[in-house]
Amino acid sequence: MHIYIGGAHNGKREFVRNWLDEPSKWEWIGDGHAWDLDGLADVQSEFIVLDRIEEWLGRSEMDEAAAWEHILKGINGKETVVILTDLGRGIVPVEPDQRKLRDQCGRLYQWLMAEADEVTRIWYGLAQTLKKRGEAG
Repeated sequence: MHIYIGGAHNGKREFVRNWLDEPSKWEWIGDGHAWDLDGLADVQSEFIVLDRIEEWLGRSEMDEAAAWEHILKGINGKETVVILTDLGRGIVPVEPDQRKLRDQCGRLYQWLMAEADEVTRIWYGLAQTLKKRGEAG
């Protein structure tokens, strides 16, 4: 799994689209309004991009632990790219449900990052490698 993380509107999606060697073979889940992670296990492609997990989690009744299990079951060994919006920077939301979502995403993101082979931060279109399996650091 390769994770790309960055703030809102920092160029993550464009970077990933340019990074993919054969974009047509990748099933992009989350790019658009019809996205629903609930059907993830039904995806036939061996190459998937998961996007907007925070939006799905915000609409879901699942806590982060159940969401983690759901995602693992859905990707089930498929080559996966995950695009995450960093919600942990900036102003802490006033609304309790938005604070709860921010905390849930933080815990879910930690589990995703621990599982990932590579993690890249995209900051205003610039890429910084945070984790690469097999490399010290």
